[in-house]
Amino acid sequence: MPRIYLDYNATTPIDPSVLEEVVNTLKNYQGNPSSVYEEGRSARILIEDSRDFIKSFLDAGNSGEIIFTSSGSESVNLAIIGSVYAYMRNNKKIVPHIITSTVEHHAVLNTFKFLESIGVETTYIGVNEFGAINTEDIVTAIKENTVLVSIMGANNETGTIFPLKQIFEEVKKVKNDLLFHSDLVQVIGKSYFSLKDIPLDLCSFSGHKFYALKGCGALYVKKGVDIDPIIHGGHQERGLRAGTENIGGIVSMAKSLNIFKNVMNEEIGRIGTLGGIFLDKLFYGIEGIKLNGHPVNRLKNTINVSFDGVKSETLLFNLDLYGISASAGSACNAGAVSLSHVLKAHGYDVKRIESAIRFSIGRFTTEDDIDYAVSAIKKGVLKLRTNPA
Repeated sequence: MPRIYLDYNATTPIDPSVLEEVVNTLKNYQGNPSSVYEEGRSARILIEDSRDFIKSFLDAGNSGEIIFTSSGSESVNLAIIGSVYAYMRNNKKIVPHIITSTVEHHAVLNTFKFLESIGVETTYIGVNEFGAINTEDIVTAIKENTVLVSIMGANNETGTIFPLKQIFEEVKKVKNDLLFHSDLVQVIGKSYFSLKDIPLDLCSFSGHKFYALKGCGALYVKKGVDIDPIIHGGHQERGLRAGTENIGGIVSMAKSLNIFKNVMNEEIGRIGTLGGIFLDKLFYGIEGIKLNGHPVNRLKNTINVSFDGVKSETLLFNLDLYGISASAGSACNAGAVSLSHVLKAHGYDVKRIESAIRFSIGRFTTEDDIDYAVSAIKKGVLKLRTNPA
């Protein structure tokens, strides 16, 4: 029985070429990059070359800097908490106000909750039944003391894409000096993105979402943006992130993005076609299913569907027996019994949320994988509808 991996939004397999590059790095660059002797200098050059390539990939030019972190979550924390701390340091008598959406990843939402606990004012902007956000709602929420707006590029559970450029431009028209951060974890290395097109102040991304190693992420910080470190120690990463750099992880991100740059148009097209085939075959072959999220403005690799009369936990268990790996939502919620906050924000009823499963495809998915998966899903749904106990 084959194993068909359909959870690319949770994490991606490491690309074989990336693995080869990482092994070479670990074998030949063993020095501490903060050391002044040859081994340290060689490691430092490798890091800076990777940093420069990633800046180039993002079309950042000299507009800002890349700060390497241990994950997308750390990157998000550094962006949001670091911005607020810097503001509080410079404006001791003003309570800062920050804005986000109700469907953000928990890395953003729980960071907002933490800042709430220390007195920061927060606003959460809702979405409609398709997961779309109204730009005017964000603009209206801006106050004199608004420090930061954080809106994701694309939702990790439904794939719904936000009109980031429009939101950014409208927000900046109202208050140009506030900071705009975006969680681009599901965008960078999967879709086209350019900082020339959307000159964000801050954006976060993570290597393991685009075929690099787990345990490495990055934050883009626009020149002139003032943020405070949240990890204290040495002066690594321009003084914003203490700790010896993860050379293998950093190299893996640069290598992965270089691969994607060379295959971008072909890969986006192929995955988009496969996603369309997958969705069509699901709806053609199985009755009583609903697509969750936006029907058009969404990542084509992401298919979040609810199956009438079936609990997602039970179906996932059965699919695993058929060799299919999928999820009921964010992998960061594994083991949690609470309903998806994303689908709740859409206003869906409990039964629809309880029966939702996210399938996400990627570089190594084939049409044969899709055919096998649809057949297994059909069998699993029929089995559970016939014998719900």
